Amino acid sequence: MKTLPIIFPLLILLFLTFAVPCLADSPISINVQDSHGPVGGVSVTVLINGASITALTGQDGVATFTLPNGTYYFTTLKDGYQKQSVSAQVGVDNNATITLLRLYGISGTIVDAATGLPLKDAGVTITNKVTQDYYTGATDSNGIFTIQVPNGYYSILVRMANYYPTPRDNNGAGYQIQDNDLYIGYIPVPALDSGTGNLEGVQLSCDFPGKTVKANQTVTYDVKISNNGAVDKTYQLAVKDAPPGWDVKFLSGTDEINRVYVASKGTQTFQVQTTPLDNGNFTITIMAAAASDNSSLQLFADTVKEGDYQLEFTVPGNITLDAGANTNLDVTIHNNGTSKLTNLMLDIEPGDIPQSLTATVNTNQISELDPGENAHFTVNVYAKSDSGQETDKLYMKATSTETKTSQQYVEVTITKSNTWIGVGIAIALIAILAFGFIVWKYGRR
Repeated sequence: MKTLPIIFPLLILLFLTFAVPCLADSPISINVQDSHGPVGGVSVTVLINGASITALTGQDGVATFTLPNGTYYFTTLKDGYQKQSVSAQVGVDNNATITLLRLYGISGTIVDAATGLPLKDAGVTITNKVTQDYYTGATDSNGIFTIQVPNGYYSILVRMANYYPTPRDNNGAGYQIQDNDLYIGYIPVPALDSGTGNLEGVQLSCDFPGKTVKANQTVTYDVKISNNGAVDKTYQLAVKDAPPGWDVKFLSGTDEINRVYVASKGTQTFQVQTTPLDNGNFTITIMAAAASDNSSLQLFADTVKEGDYQLEFTVPGNITLDAGANTNLDVTIHNNGTSKLTNLMLDIEPGDIPQSLTATVNTNQISELDPGENAHFTVNVYAKSDSGQETDKLYMKATSTETKTSQQYVEVTITKSNTWIGVGIAIALIAILAFGFIVWKYGRR
């Protein structure tokens, strides 16, 4: 019998190639850099189907992944840098770049102004004098604090119960962080006139003396009063110092009080309540006294600006796409509040995209949007060529630094073109006819 020609298996392979599309993973490189160039040893993580995949950048600053086609968020993590993320579409993008913001340590030593002894657990707030971004930390047992911040000019505020708030800003110029760590030296903090309280008598304390609220929002502190003396006493409560116009009340439950009875070696708890009137950082000093036995306590209220932040967005109506086709969607975001919105984004998480589609937001992040203004985002939607005839929902939401919307969706109906069906049938017929011809001609001895 003669050997069958090689054309037969080639025809079968051609048929399988056109008629049976297959899914494939695609590689993508994440380039991580800072202002000085590539950064090695960075942990880059991507979430896929609920599982995290992590790769480290080499000395060239590149981490490589091979993933199923789709849109993913890649997030970096490395000591000394702020966490950063980037979105990329695997199968379309070959690489993506993340530029890291380097952090540097600003440190100092907090000591008692009278004794020179280090103060443990003193609260330290470091504020960027230009952007007003702030970073917080506390001192260790040696009175030392170290807080990581990006380049800039900073002021420092030290606060601790029974001590005066102590600011430092390098004579108004601010402490400059410029590509290096900075140690600013010793900061002496003076104690209040009453000291830390008479250890043989009354002492005031609060587990959470500092709170952040909005202006005109009531804030309440739980204060414990302890009588360390040998006899029972009734202590008069008073506001030693408060911002002008603030109404500070002493409460027990819902009852307003001005005195507290405390048995010897016992404790009581009462509430201090006030409503901040302005934005900023404020201190309230209260006092409990019985004759010469007295103690003071500082409470801190950091108030932030209250704005009317409202965001809404409009998505197109339902669309129809042929498998293998794509289209651009115009999504409109509207600021319908009374305050400016910042860092607007159209957020499409990987889990919001059905398996039959890919979706990419082509518009860059919008930095600001004034009240009443609109912003437009373009979303490219692609129906995968191997998709069947089906209807899926693509979810998205609009976000800003101040607020976000609930999710909305676009319903995408995918249709299957008859063209490839006809091509597949034609190829199949050719293969059958070729097989018949080969058998007729070569199958006989």
